Amino acid sequence: MSIPCDRCCESLVLFIDNEIDDSATFNEIAFHLQDCQGCRGEMESQRTALNLIQSLLTRSCCESAPSSLQEQIALRLSELASQEISASTQSEIITQYRRTEITIDGQTSIEIETSHEIRRDFPF
Repeated sequence: MSIPCDRCCESLVLFIDNEIDDSATFNEIAFHLQDCQGCRGEMESQRTALNLIQSLLTRSCCESAPSSLQEQIALRLSELASQEISASTQSEIITQYRRTEITIDGQTSIEIETSHEIRRDFPF
């Protein structure tokens, strides 16, 4: 069952930036975009606007973080790393999915590879 166009359009920015964590929602949007030319056109418009905004921000934002902030971050990361080392086992959840998107002459084709979730416990 396909999602409605308004729900698809609400999620396009997250979809374009590959920030939809729920694989079922991601797949719903991807399949909807394959079938709906209007939503594909909206996606391309939003992608163009996002690319323009990103390029403008990249050119205009040339500030670097002060060294004191970088030192504070490095210290905090070091503290967190030593806390993790003290734990006897760690669990990690890895979610993998692949989306291939090809646009030729204004026609977008999206290919989705099924996502996988892997849980591992390992000692340090």
